[in-house]
Order: sequence, then C-alpha cells, then structure tokens
Amino acid sequence: MSHYFINDNNLKTAEKVFDFVLDNEFFQFKTDSGVFSKNGIDFGSYVLIKSIYKKDLGENILDLGCGYGPIGIIIQRFVNKRVTAVDINAKAVTLAKENSLRNKVVINALECDDITTLNDKFDTVIFNPPIRSGKENIFCLYEKSYAVLKNGGYLYIVIQKKQGANSSFKKLTELFKEVIILDTIKGYQIISALKG
Repeated sequence: MSHYFINDNNLKTAEKVFDFVLDNEFFQFKTDSGVFSKNGIDFGSYVLIKSIYKKDLGENILDLGCGYGPIGIIIQRFVNKRVTAVDINAKAVTLAKENSLRNKVVINALECDDITTLNDKFDTVIFNPPIRSGKENIFCLYEKSYAVLKNGGYLYIVIQKKQGANSSFKKLTELFKEVIILDTIKGYQIISALKG
C-alpha cells in the first residue's frame, strides 16, 4: 500500500484540478495520485488556514509537509511573506511548484526529509501532521520544528482529538514555552506553540 508521505514511482498518474475560494480570493490546484487529499483541500488543512491566515506570521514561514502546496500558497497570497514549502514526496513538491505558478504566488518548494538541514530559521512553522506516519515520526517533526524556529516563533498544527491531540499537546508542552488550543472545530484542534 502506498502512502503520501513516501515516494512511490509506480503509481499511475490520475491528475485532477479543483478550485478553492477564501475571502473572495480564487485559487486553483492540480493534484495527482500519491499525494495527500488529492480531491480537494482536506478539512484539517482548511481549518488550520482559516485560523491563522490573518495573523502576523513574521517574515519567514515554513509549510512543513506541504503536499501539493495549498497551505503555503494560500498563506503566501494573504500575508505576502517568504514561504518555504517542504515535503519528502517528490511528486507533491513538483505539484507545489506548478501550483505556485498557477496561482501567481511565489513559494520556495523543496524536496526535503530533514528540515534542520535547511540552514534557515523561521518565524512560523505550519504543519498538518501525517498521522499515518506514526506518533514517533510526528514527535520527531515537532522537535525539528522547534529547532528551526527563531526564539519568539510559533508552530501551528491541526490534529483531530481522536487521532492523538492530547498526546501531541503534551509533547509540545515539553518543548515549547507556551502551548494553546486556539480553536476546536468539528473534532479538530488548532494548536499554537510558542518558542521561548
């Protein structure tokens, strides 16, 4: 069985294009087999975007596990700051690059399996964790997010209560200065974690 958080070159192409509108801003995304939520923006990503797109996210933003790019592209359109979008899935990164051009938005999309090698520090990390990759992997990504954040920077995540929100919250409190549940929407928690 193939997963979106790995590279699988054996998948057949099944391209799809869909439209998305937020605050009268029009977006269009191309997806394909082997990427997360290929039929449209998943609800978790949607509520994460809605919860933070009007916030001051600083000058340098990381979209961790970007997939085909919806979070980074939408956020960049609204905040007009530097956005780096990373994923370990090569097909997803290719789509993110194409979707940034399609939406006339500039993001730096990179294939990357270790964000600590980016040699950059970020004001904000935005992350919709790949739950199926396992708790150990997700917690490691929280630690790496902490490592690449500037002091005073924020990690924003979305996670379903039934898929480990409590354990994620606990892990984040071990790493970060202040951890807050910003909102809970239909079982999804949007959590902010401040690096002190």
